[in-house]
Amino acid sequence: MKNETPSPWSVEADRRFTASPLGAAISGMLQTGSSSQRALSEFVLRDPVFVATHGIEDLARTTGISASTISRYVRDLGLPGWPEFRAGVGETVHSLMAPVAKLGRRMTAAQGESPPGEGAAEASLTAAGLHLAALGDPSTAEAIRAVARGLAGARQVWVMGFGLSAHLAAMLVLGLQPYRDGVVNVVQFGGTEAAAARLMAAGLGDVVIAITFPRYSADGVDLARAAKAAGARLVGLTDSAASPLARLADDLLLAPAQHPVLSSSSLPGLAVIEALVSEFLLLDPRHLERAERLAASLSAYLALD
Repeated sequence: MKNETPSPWSVEADRRFTASPLGAAISGMLQTGSSSQRALSEFVLRDPVFVATHGIEDLARTTGISASTISRYVRDLGLPGWPEFRAGVGETVHSLMAPVAKLGRRMTAAQGESPPGEGAAEASLTAAGLHLAALGDPSTAEAIRAVARGLAGARQVWVMGFGLSAHLAAMLVLGLQPYRDGVVNVVQFGGTEAAAARLMAAGLGDVVIAITFPRYSADGVDLARAAKAAGARLVGLTDSAASPLARLADDLLLAPAQHPVLSSSSLPGLAVIEALVSEFLLLDPRHLERAERLAASLSAYLALD
């Protein structure tokens, strides 16, 4: 069981926090700081709500970085101490903090400290609902529309995900293939070596959609970097602006992935994929014609009784 309370609002928190002066300073530390400063910056950018609602000892315990190192980090950002840092983070994500208390109560129940009936299942379902609600902001929909337009004009579309993200990549490929030609699942068989060889054909005029959620795949990030260097436009589907893929992407789709029990949640990523396929489908009447032909061709194989 995880010790920390996850905050399922990282999409909105990312946008608010990275746009703030404090968020910009932390982003700079992510690029130029020491190893501990980079680790702290990544954590704060991925979960500012946790920082705003916990003490320095909680952050030290969760990150494995000492409280004294955290204090030096805060001073290096130009703040007197932890209270001022925590307050600065809290001012940015204030409206996101109220639901954390609700989920925190769920987490206490999941750890066996509350009456039966409010355990891990309830905590997971509560987090899922809050994650999906966080995706309803207009900026998420606009980012999805922009990517869908890019897919329509691409020479080829390459979709890549390793580990659990391979399943999300497969869902996206299956969703797009009926409506456009040239959609390639980069990691369908053969492992990293075969994926790298397959992606060698990507270049100028192509779109590469790379998907990675915690725990991030180093192979996926490396191959995404190579595809971008070859001239392809890189779309990143990940959980945070602090993700290594986010710092490479030309277009970024964010889906919160924190989970009260598991290492990450795939549900918000799948929701973004479904929205992207839906948006692409409705971009062009010819896509709808293909969808009708597909439905007609499949009707003979469906169980109707």
